[in-house]
Amino acid sequence: MLISCGGDDSIFLDYKNMTNGWEYENPVEFSFDSPSEAVNIYILLRTDKSYPFSNIFIKSQIVSENNQIVDTIELDLKQEKRTLFSGNSLSLNNHSFIIAKNISFKKSKVTVKFNHANRFLDSVDAVKNLDGILSVGLLVDNYQNEEL
Repeated sequence: MLISCGGDDSIFLDYKNMTNGWEYENPVEFSFDSPSEAVNIYILLRTDKSYPFSNIFIKSQIVSENNQIVDTIELDLKQEKRTLFSGNSLSLNNHSFIIAKNISFKKSKVTVKFNHANRFLDSVDAVKNLDGILSVGLLVDNYQNEEL
């Protein structure tokens, strides 16, 4: 049995940079080849101080050859569990949230798509351009059973 401290269990890591905030009409999409073993999937967000909310609503769609998972989730940017990617500076905030845990796609091509769904309290429509979002990322790593 080989145990690695600080080893890299990442299967996929990529960011899409936003040039002028995150436009509602422009979903962020990632594709990766999944191993046969179970994985965890995370959304990674980089924001700056111009981001107007303390949370974000994300519509996520995870599609493989045999599965489709669609969900709308609220991510509390102030109460997140701190991780390696969650470093904050005076002007830049990094956020990491797990969106799928211990999921297996059995060696298939997987596509993950994100849209934001934030709106102001007095509106039923989503914000057209969400200022303060610098990049949206996807991290896929090997599932580690915490009971070991």
